[in-house]
Amino acid sequence: MTYNEINDGIWNVYGEHGLGGERNSVYIIMDDDIAIIDSGIQNTIQHEIYDCIDYAGRKAKDVKHILLTREHHDSIGGAEKLMDLFPKAQLVCHKDAEDTIRKPYLYLPEKHFEPDKKGGRFSWQPWERLRGVKTHAVFEDGDKIKLGKSTIYVIAYPGFSQGHAMFFSSKQKAIFTGAELYIYPMRFSNYLIDKTGSATAREKALKFISRAEIDMICPSYDGAYIGNQAKELIKQALHAHQTFEETILITLTTKGACTFDEIKDEVYLSLGIEWYKPWKDLANDLTLKAHMRQLEEDDKIFQSSKKKQKETLWEIHDDHKIDPMKTLYY
Repeated sequence: MTYNEINDGIWNVYGEHGLGGERNSVYIIMDDDIAIIDSGIQNTIQHEIYDCIDYAGRKAKDVKHILLTREHHDSIGGAEKLMDLFPKAQLVCHKDAEDTIRKPYLYLPEKHFEPDKKGGRFSWQPWERLRGVKTHAVFEDGDKIKLGKSTIYVIAYPGFSQGHAMFFSSKQKAIFTGAELYIYPMRFSNYLIDKTGSATAREKALKFISRAEIDMICPSYDGAYIGNQAKELIKQALHAHQTFEETILITLTTKGACTFDEIKDEVYLSLGIEWYKPWKDLANDLTLKAHMRQLEEDDKIFQSSKKKQKETLWEIHDDHKIDPMKTLYY
């Protein structure tokens, strides 16, 4: 069986991992009505989602919502199939994800990623056979979706990507965090902020989760965390996010002006960050670039007038230098 009830009315359906090792799963909230959160990788677990709902003694017509946390292929890939299996359901996404979901083959490659090219083609395209789908509706931050005794609240922070959202279920005090927590490889520093995302927005999302009165955290790429486990998860994730930024500042403090690759080598070595194929070809530099973009906007670092073998050098303003001896890491 590839599904189980993890809490009263919350089910998890999971299947074979993606090509990059990422967990392939969805959550289902069952109340008077049913909401499916995400749709899984294309042609994988969609029939298991149907079987799970049938196993729970419910009907396809009870599924009223398919909610997408993000616009990447492992969230939207099974949407078309789920709409066939659950014709009464509305497919709903963040308003900023609508265009990408409608035309993933057009928007995903260069809007969200920086794929390596070989012979003029991308070396790996998880979206190349992904047909676009038209959503029935869009949501924004603060919107509410009634399922019966429970209400789902939309929490939209464009951290992971521009069209990313989280959902909070009032009945179980559970938050479905999408891709903001724990993606593969399972290290706290191995998170992704794509080209449309924001390091500041991700930090705000993590702080929101840390303050919220929740009993359960449900990340897309891992199983559920309950009680103290959930509190510890978010504490470590927030620490890792802030440490990422600090490590960039410490690198420029101790080494002086550096190229991007020099910063990357030092930061990735210090934090133990490692991406594997095929994600290495897509996501390797994006999170670091997002943090550096934010540090530049915050006027903590700047592009130097100097060059090193024609490459841009980065420097740190004196008042933002960090003493590495006073900084502790896990």
